[in-house]
Amino acid sequence: MKRPLWLLAVVVPALSVPAMMPALAQSACMEPATPTMPDGKTAARAEIIAAAGAAKEFITKSDEYQGCLNAEYEAAVNAGQAAAKEKKGSFDATKLNKDREAKIATNQKKKEEVGKAYGVAAAAFKQANPPAAK
Repeated sequence: MKRPLWLLAVVVPALSVPAMMPALAQSACMEPATPTMPDGKTAARAEIIAAAGAAKEFITKSDEYQGCLNAEYEAAVNAGQAAAKEKKGSFDATKLNKDREAKIATNQKKKEEVGKAYGVAAAAFKQANPPAAK
């Protein structure tokens, strides 16, 4: 009875190693979740204030994400060039660069969309809630 358990303890981890390999090659940089903006016409003041905070936080985290992608790219290029130098070969970072640029462009577009969406929500809130006359 002990033998099958021992076999499972050895075989299962050995089979899972190839499945984990692609995960090791993926980026460690995490793109932040895009916040949703409230309807400014019906939102409470607190919701608009929270939306402003969420938009600022998203933009800050997006900047960090883009910086992470750039640092990760630089490290990969340096490692690739070092490995190529050892083997007296060459290293082409074109695909890495295209992938990085695509991720940054996509995230940058989301940053702009969040900024615009907050602007629309804030303007609608101001129109729906004009200041009280003195």
